[in-house]
Amino acid sequence: MRVWRWVGFAIFLCVAGLVAAVLNGFLAPLVVHYTYTPTPQVAKGADVPADEAPMIGLALSGGGARAAVFAAAGMQALANRGILPDVTHVSSVSGGGFAASFLASQPLPDCAEQTTDAKRKTCFAPYFERMQEKMAHDYLWDTEKGQVRFLKRLFSPSHRIQSLQEALEQKDYLRDKTFASITDGRSYFFNAVSYDTGQRFVFSNQAVADPSVDQPHGLPSGVRSLSFSDPSGARPTPKDLKLSLAVATSAAFPPYLGPTTIQRTATDKLLQQFWHLGDGGVFENTGVEMLREIVFAAPSPPPATIYVFNAGQRLDKELSSNTHDISIWSRQVTRLVDVILEYAGGHREALITELKEKSGVEIKEITFDYLAIGTLVAENKVAGLEQWKEWSAWSDTCSWWQRWANDTPAERLAAIPTALRITPCNASLLEAAAEFLVNQEFPTKPSEGQ
Repeated sequence: MRVWRWVGFAIFLCVAGLVAAVLNGFLAPLVVHYTYTPTPQVAKGADVPADEAPMIGLALSGGGARAAVFAAAGMQALANRGILPDVTHVSSVSGGGFAASFLASQPLPDCAEQTTDAKRKTCFAPYFERMQEKMAHDYLWDTEKGQVRFLKRLFSPSHRIQSLQEALEQKDYLRDKTFASITDGRSYFFNAVSYDTGQRFVFSNQAVADPSVDQPHGLPSGVRSLSFSDPSGARPTPKDLKLSLAVATSAAFPPYLGPTTIQRTATDKLLQQFWHLGDGGVFENTGVEMLREIVFAAPSPPPATIYVFNAGQRLDKELSSNTHDISIWSRQVTRLVDVILEYAGGHREALITELKEKSGVEIKEITFDYLAIGTLVAENKVAGLEQWKEWSAWSDTCSWWQRWANDTPAERLAAIPTALRITPCNASLLEAAAEFLVNQEFPTKPSEGQ
């Protein structure tokens, strides 16, 4: 009898400890992840340098590891066609930021002398093999390991940002990389959202004017981006801020992660403030809107071409309408974010269309959407779809039970979940999807494919 009392007491202590850890995680004050002191060297007001040369932009969407792998494969396909080296601006959200940060911190090899797709593919292959290795890494496991290593982190979403940031600090990836490490001449924008104002917040090596500063062709202040700028001047992200923190913040989907807290120290003219930032996909999940903002901000907006790799999931009206239980408060909490994005996206598109017509700004957008594979299979109007209709081509990368779980590769591709980990089978499907979609837009010439 006495033994059972001790067992009961031990169980009570375990339950009490678990409850205490949960309460500490969700009720304890937030962590300050970065302390920022505004610098006096700034570009004043609307005098932010604006490059009026044509923009070639790259937008990499959110979507966890699915987005990271798809973005990396998309960049590889563009590199093989000689397009990626000419990209001037890269805007990323959440998982897309994993791939963008690799590009920012690991310079592309010089393959300018390779004049065919086949030769460029060989030249770029080692670089993108390393990138895909990092994109397919299990960051979920590493993040949770970081949580249990320290008792004060257990169940704390704010501390989980630290754990994810540490997971990103891998050798040959983001270890000790800061915004000072970006030296390839491109402008990078890692999109987050401000929980204080409801506006986009960007980490960038380019100065972005404060929304309170008027611009000739600019977007309305309410939909422009916050950054480290303020009315006293425009500033890029401080050079000592780690890329891993910017990427982790952009991927900080609530309530699992975040918010990231930045403490701005007081100066003679500015009071101390705390900024609370999270997943940019809550605001806009493709990354393209930030690039549009940059185009409209220029005194004489340049023509722009933007390549968009969209690995985000969307509301499926037909599937939802035919399903009894959509379980919004348990298995499908993200549907609430999708509803907001659908509504806000429609209004933003209408605004952009109106501004284009008034200003005459030319923006060409070419979108590669992984969900388009399913549409192409259903319509059956293009060649080369056999690999998406039956599993024979995937026997080496997808196990029998993975092939059994979905009737076709296209169905499995559409069902890849949003998470910080990905299976080799799903990664191979995404890589093939990116290459297939880019090839539809830029077919490889027979003579170059040899």
